[in-house]
Amino acid sequence: MMTGHCQLNKHLFILGITDSLLCSACMEVDETSTHALLRCRGVAEQRAAYLGSPASLPEALGDLSGLLCLWSELGWLK
Repeated sequence: MMTGHCQLNKHLFILGITDSLLCSACMEVDETSTHALLRCRGVAEQRAAYLGSPASLPEALGDLSGLLCLWSELGWLK
């Protein structure tokens, strides 16, 4: 089960690939799955286009096609 507390950028930070734990899209808060899929203003337009306005992680994660399109457009599948 995803809690939304997993820091996505933490692994890249530990490996020295990034110099910040902040969200790579908005640079405002730590990058977590909850933030990226529900709250990040930096990807709001793309999120709305592919996922609509999900109210919870289970709702966002329930749209696999939308997630894959979103991640692909943002370059998160690389």
